[in-house]
Amino acid sequence: MASRGTLPDERVSEVSRRLRSRCDAILGAVWFMPEARGPFPTLAARVACLGRVRGEVAAALLAPLHPASIASEVDDAWRTTDPETLLARRLDGATRYLAGAVGDQPDGIDRAVAVLRHTVEAGPRAGHPVFAGLRSLAWPGTPLGDLWRASDMVRERRGDSHRNAWTAAGLSSVEIQLLTERWRTRTNPGSTTADHMGWTVDEIGSALDRLAGEGWVDAAGELTDAGRAFRDGVELATDRQERPLVEALGDDVDELFELLAPWARAVVASAT
Repeated sequence: MASRGTLPDERVSEVSRRLRSRCDAILGAVWFMPEARGPFPTLAARVACLGRVRGEVAAALLAPLHPASIASEVDDAWRTTDPETLLARRLDGATRYLAGAVGDQPDGIDRAVAVLRHTVEAGPRAGHPVFAGLRSLAWPGTPLGDLWRASDMVRERRGDSHRNAWTAAGLSSVEIQLLTERWRTRTNPGSTTADHMGWTVDEIGSALDRLAGEGWVDAAGELTDAGRAFRDGVELATDRQERPLVEALGDDVDELFELLAPWARAVVASAT
């Protein structure tokens, strides 16, 4: 295992992004489970690890979703349920879906859980509130439950790191969303997802004007070379905060990714 601080940024970026991708897919069971297609308050359940947090606080943590929609859902949820109930329902639904996709005891799961637990437990809590909330919970104590919980921790820790990075760069929620859409694809910038996240046409237009003023998008709303370099920098700042996890993973990285890959594919395939 490499000692702290010896890995180059390029390696930290590669491993942390691959880890996020694998764990995102496994975590995806919570988005694909039948409950998620009904009235289940998914956003409130996501922040339930923090307790009965107010909607406005949840909105600050779950950006770049539109804050009004987050605050409304979370405040509404606490009128009819409580964090402990949502946490239990979320875990139960996700693990049942995961079992349907990969089986109750897929080969190698005990080893994968051991590596993942060691990895996430090496992540500092400071500056990472949602991750810290998940760390405060007891481990589920079942192979699939622990696999899913560890994947949730990986995802939320990087999410916290990303929020730290783009807020430090002076961006608003809608601005980072619009930059990211253009950074990830070269398709027509009009095909955005910011509207799916609750942002209005006027809010999107105003944000694009601000980004154009910085030289990060052009008059047509397309990402400029300067904008791409700026957005690359935000991602690198995110990666660097994930260094403790990458260093904890150490020489187990290839083994873990080989174990996670078929499960990640199975969860995604089960949703199509």
